Amino acid sequence: MRLALALAIGLVAVAPAIAAPKIVKQDVVIDGGDPGVKLFVRTKLAAGARPARDNVVVFVHGATFPSTPDFDLQFQDYSWADWMASKGWVVVMFDIRNYGASSREPAMDKPAAASRPVSRSFQVVRDIGAVLDFVKARYKVERVALIGWSWGAMTAGYYASLHSERLTRLVMYAPLYSFAAHPNLGAGSANQDKRHPSDFAYDSLGAYRLGTAAANQARWDNEIPVSDKALYRDPAVVDAFNRAALATDPTSGTRNPPSLRAPNGVLEDSFYQATGRPLYNASSIYVPTLLIAGQYDTWSFAADREGLMRDLVNAPVKKSVVIPDATHFVLFEKHRFELFTAIDGFLRETP
Repeated sequence: MRLALALAIGLVAVAPAIAAPKIVKQDVVIDGGDPGVKLFVRTKLAAGARPARDNVVVFVHGATFPSTPDFDLQFQDYSWADWMASKGWVVVMFDIRNYGASSREPAMDKPAAASRPVSRSFQVVRDIGAVLDFVKARYKVERVALIGWSWGAMTAGYYASLHSERLTRLVMYAPLYSFAAHPNLGAGSANQDKRHPSDFAYDSLGAYRLGTAAANQARWDNEIPVSDKALYRDPAVVDAFNRAALATDPTSGTRNPPSLRAPNGVLEDSFYQATGRPLYNASSIYVPTLLIAGQYDTWSFAADREGLMRDLVNAPVKKSVVIPDATHFVLFEKHRFELFTAIDGFLRETP
């Protein structure tokens, strides 16, 4: 008996850990929602996984950076896409027109002041539709879960208000919606025309803006409410993200300091959204919907999510979750797995 017990203990001690599944990457370029528009699309899934009605999620990125640094940052365990794929999801992400590896229109190669803002939200809605058409054709999947971050939450909500029949669930991570006193996007912000206060500042904000590593870090730092930023994030992830983001614009190294071009359509639409002229009404969303944000987010305020909860009258399920001690960038912070787990759990709930 003692020998058997010793052997059993030995077997337990040397039992191999379960290996993480191999994650497969598929990159393609597809036709966008308008003639001449090409969209970069990346799919991540575990080896052997098969797309089905209940396991495909489509990510929509935010205002400044394209999809790959946002959702697939290849630094330690920070790839949200890989985390989702390891849980059995088939993850699809894409770059909105004029971002990343998608096509750029001529205005992006001219001085910014020469053109009006590009990549408006109504165009993003068409691009989301094109990606869902691709998923349907490639994987024979009629409906997907849609996850949007920041501006991506606004455009995902906009899309859902028009095409709920194509979705299983909607996740709005850090959504702007109805905060009429938004300090960063609405009245009093740089987006406002000071001579014509009801209008967007077209004269000073043209087709695109330039985003630097320093500006991105400053915005992130300003949301963290303690002096020691390392309490919220690993300092190394800041540099890893900025390197990955700048690499998505082939012209970034031609400027000093290096900077990527970020379309300003988001700023125009967000200004009107934040000054009482909404792009869509959430009462037209007919799928289960999760609202989620970090406690100290300054893009999505509590009033935005309260307005959404009020207007989501036709969503069969609606939930609002706040991640404590987190910012707009919680997906790169120490509480990121709380965000990931909350969303994963919502997507798995029985309707």
